[in-house]
Amino acid sequence: MSLEACESINQQGPDFPIGWYSVARGHELVAGEVRRVQAFAREMALFRTRSGTAVVTDAFCAHLGAHLGVKGRVVGESIRCPFHGWRYDASGQCVEIPYCKEIPERAQVRSWHVSETNGDIMVWYHPEEAPPLWEVPELEELCSEQWSPPQYWEFTVPNHVQNIAENTCDPQHFQYVHRMKDTPPQQVDISEDGRVLHMVADASMADYPHDLHATMHNPGLAIVRTVYGPEAEMLVYSTAQPTTLEETHLRWTLTVRKEIVDAVGDDVMIGIMEGIDDDMPIWRHKIYREKPVFCKGDHALIGFRKWVRQFYLDPPSTDER
Repeated sequence: MSLEACESINQQGPDFPIGWYSVARGHELVAGEVRRVQAFAREMALFRTRSGTAVVTDAFCAHLGAHLGVKGRVVGESIRCPFHGWRYDASGQCVEIPYCKEIPERAQVRSWHVSETNGDIMVWYHPEEAPPLWEVPELEELCSEQWSPPQYWEFTVPNHVQNIAENTCDPQHFQYVHRMKDTPPQQVDISEDGRVLHMVADASMADYPHDLHATMHNPGLAIVRTVYGPEAEMLVYSTAQPTTLEETHLRWTLTVRKEIVDAVGDDVMIGIMEGIDDDMPIWRHKIYREKPVFCKGDHALIGFRKWVRQFYLDPPSTDER
């Protein structure tokens, strides 16, 4: 097999990792609204019941396969198929066929586990459909009077969700991609249960000197707290929607302490987005290497690769050379 053929096999990356992923902003979905959603390389229907509950189901009606998210209609606590009027409740069970009293046992669609937390509608992904193994952490800062009203930013990256998450544990690239004067010292620690990754960095050489603490609960769910000084802090809540194995839609929620919102709040938040502009050409053209050649200076990346294996049933290997 040629080198080019090997690269084409590896560039797509591993499967979708287990965890919580966003599919929409909660405030953008009103009661009675129905949307078509793509995540995990499949079609889904997202709707909000009349009582206000966000529901995500597989898209296609069990009857003749009409898309529930396209012209489907909310009726009370259910969604009605636009083709023949079959209705499915929040559990995915068919509860009405308007022209037939007897409902077939197999008349159901998959209903996904949903958590509407921190303003995002989150869906639990597991390749074997196992129930959630942990909850989405709630952030007090997003509804605190001590913090500015959140800003909401979204962008799409043409790469696998793990490749994007890996950037957090790559301090070396800050000097070359983001033009920092030096590589910030960085430490990666894993929680006692092995599930949560903590990355702490000393970015005193940045344009705005700061300390940074990133907490990753799974690839695509991260909380980044940045401290510039006493009562001078910024929070970035990052969620991801893996639309396909080669594309990820990111939703970022940003807020700063009110003490700095007028002085430098907008500047530091804009600086974050400018960093994304720096990363985008790399993400757009890089491939995924299942067995990268690491050096001793890549200890943070090696730690990330070991940590991320738990989110796959068939974990990708790690070459630590």
